[in-house]
Amino acid sequence: MKRGLTVGLLSGWLVATVLGAGAVAEPLSKPDVVRWTRHLVPLPRDIEFKGAVISPADQVAISAPPDAEPLVRQAVKELRECLGLEAAAPAKATFTIRLRVEPKDAGIGKLPHADQAYTIRPDGQAALVLTGGGPRGAYYAAKTVQQLLRAFAAEGKVRVPLVTITDWPDIEDRGFWGADTYYRLRWMSDRKLNYDEQIARNGVDGQKRCFVDLSGGKRKIIDEGPTYGINPVPVVLHLEQLSGSGLFEAYPELKGKDGREGTICYSNPKFVDILAEWLVQWRDLPGVTEVDVWMAENLAGQKGCQCEGCIKEDRSVLEARTIVAAWTKARQTRPDLGLRVLTSEETEKANPRVIAELPKEVKLWYYHSLFTYNAREKPMIPPYLVDAIQEGRWVGVCPNICGIVGTFQPFTCPQFIHYRMGEFVDKKLSGLLGYPVPGIAHTRLNAEAAAEWTWNLAGRSPREFAVSYAVRQGYSDPEKFADWCEANGPVAWDVYGSEWPSGEKRKRPGKLADLLREGKLPELGSVLFSAFPIPWGDIKTVQQLDRDVSEANRAVQLAREIGVEEYVQESLVIQGYIQAIHALWQLKQVVKPDGVAAADKPAARRWFKAYVDSLDQAKAALPAWEKALPTRASSDHYTRGAVEIVTKMIAGMKSLAVDLGCGP
Repeated sequence: MKRGLTVGLLSGWLVATVLGAGAVAEPLSKPDVVRWTRHLVPLPRDIEFKGAVISPADQVAISAPPDAEPLVRQAVKELRECLGLEAAAPAKATFTIRLRVEPKDAGIGKLPHADQAYTIRPDGQAALVLTGGGPRGAYYAAKTVQQLLRAFAAEGKVRVPLVTITDWPDIEDRGFWGADTYYRLRWMSDRKLNYDEQIARNGVDGQKRCFVDLSGGKRKIIDEGPTYGINPVPVVLHLEQLSGSGLFEAYPELKGKDGREGTICYSNPKFVDILAEWLVQWRDLPGVTEVDVWMAENLAGQKGCQCEGCIKEDRSVLEARTIVAAWTKARQTRPDLGLRVLTSEETEKANPRVIAELPKEVKLWYYHSLFTYNAREKPMIPPYLVDAIQEGRWVGVCPNICGIVGTFQPFTCPQFIHYRMGEFVDKKLSGLLGYPVPGIAHTRLNAEAAAEWTWNLAGRSPREFAVSYAVRQGYSDPEKFADWCEANGPVAWDVYGSEWPSGEKRKRPGKLADLLREGKLPELGSVLFSAFPIPWGDIKTVQQLDRDVSEANRAVQLAREIGVEEYVQESLVIQGYIQAIHALWQLKQVVKPDGVAAADKPAARRWFKAYVDSLDQAKAALPAWEKALPTRASSDHYTRGAVEIVTKMIAGMKSLAVDLGCGP
C-alpha cells in the first residue's frame, strides 16, 4: 500500500477480547486492512489500523451534540441508515460513534481546507470519535466510516475498525456540471464531491419583470444539494445565448449594433440592472450562495456590439467589467453573494485582461471548447493562469471527464484522469468543474477517479485505483480488471486524444477519405493548428501504433475473461478504432494523389477491407456497450451520434476504394 497506510497490531489484542454484551475486540491481519482500504474512496491520506470491534449492529450508538449543524445531523442519519438502526439510540450501547466539530483555532484548523478536514480517533476499545474542522469535515468523516462499515457487513453484526485517520482534500471545490449530475447528488457526496452547477433560466417576462428558474430535475441541486454537502450553483448562460430569455423583446435597445445575433450592448447600463436582479433572485433561494456567469462563447470570430461606446473597448474586457458591475450592484442588498465567472474560446486572447478586471474574491473557471474539452496528453493550464494562482487568485478548470464531448463513446481510463488531476493539483488549482457527459452512468470509473485524485493525488496509482474500483463493484477478479485497464485505457486515450472519430465532423482538416485521396494525410503525431489532432495526433511513432494494436487485442481477451459485458463491448470499440487507424496509416503508404500503383493494389485492397471491417466492428459494439451499462436509463441511445459518424466514414472509404480500383 502507499505510504501513510500502516497496520498496527496491538499486543494486547493478539487474542480476541470480550468487551461485554456481545462486543468483541480482535486483531487485524494485513488482508483485513487491504480489504478495508479498497472500499475507501477517496483513499484518506493518513490512516492507521490498530484493531477492530465486532458488535451487534443494534448495540451501536451514533451521537452528536444536540445543537449540531444540519450537515452533522445528516451524518448521524446516514450512519444509522448504514447500520440499519432506528432513529432512537439503543438502550444499551456496546460501541459508540461520536461526531463533533472542532473549534476553528484547534488542530484541524491548521490543515489545508480545514472546514473539510477531519480526524477519526479510537476512544479506548468502545468508541470512535469523528471530528471535523467544520460541519462538512464531520460529514466526510462519517462518509469514511460508512465505507469501512460496509466492507465487512454481515447480518445483524458490524465490524468497526479502530482506526486513526487525518484527512483533507487537495482541491477545494470538486464537482461537475450538467449531464445527469443533479440526479446523482448522493452518489457524488458519498465520494466527497462537493459542487454542482446547472444551466438555469434567467429571463424577462412580458411585463419587464426579471425571473429565474431551474427546470425539471435541475432544481434538485438547490432542494437536495446542501443536504449532502454539495454547493448548488446556478448558471447564467453564455451571455451571447440569451436570445430566448425575453431580454431583447423587453429591451430591444440592448441588442448589439451591427454585431453577431445575440450580442448585447454593454454600454447601455440597463443590462447591469437586469443581470444584478437575476443575481439577487438567485441569492434569495435557500442554499444558493454563489452564481456562475458564463462569458460569451460562440461568436466564431464575429463582432460584438459596434456602437460608439462598445467599440472603444475590447469586447471580452467590457463584458467582464459589466458582469462585475452587476455583481457589485447586487451586493448592495446581498453583501454575502459570491460570484464565479467562466471564460471561453471567445475570451481566450483577452483572458489576462479579463482577469485583471475581476476583484480577487471573484472565482474564475477556465474553459475553452478546444483546449479544455479534449483527451490529448498535453498540459491544459496556460502560464497566465499559473501566474494568477501565484498572485492569490481562485482559479478552477472545466475539463471533460469523458473521452470526447458531443460524441459519446466508452472511455474507462484511470490513467487519463490521474494525468489531468495531477496537473490541476500540481499547479494548485482551487476547483474542478468536470463535464461527465452524457452522464455518470456512462462515465462511472472516470467520474469516481476524479473524486479520488482531486481529494488525494498521492494516495493511489492508476492501477491501485482500478483494483479498488473493481472491489467496490464486486468484480470477481480485481487484479485482472486492473490488467484490462492497463491494456485498454492507454489505447483509448491515444484514440480519443487524436479526436477519433469525432474530428471527421470538422471542416478542418476535412474528411479522411478525401485527405487520403489527395495525399494530404499528415505524419504521425501531427496536430493541425495545435488544435485538430485527427487521425493520429497523439500517436507519435509507428512503434506506439503497433503497440496500441497489440494492447487492444490483449484488452479484448482480458475483457472476455473478466466476463463483464460492458467491458467486452468497450474493448471491441477501441480495438476497432485502433485497427482502423492502423489500416489508414498503411493506406497512406500506398495511396498517392495519382492513384495506386498496380503492384500496391493487393495491399491497398487488403487495408481498405481492414479499415472498413474494423469500423464495422466498432459500429456494432457502440450501442451494445451502452445497452450493457448497469445504471443507464433504458431510453438512453447516446451512441447514435458516434455510429452515424462511423457509418459515413465507412461509406467514404468504400467509395474511394472503388474509385481507385481497390474495391472488394
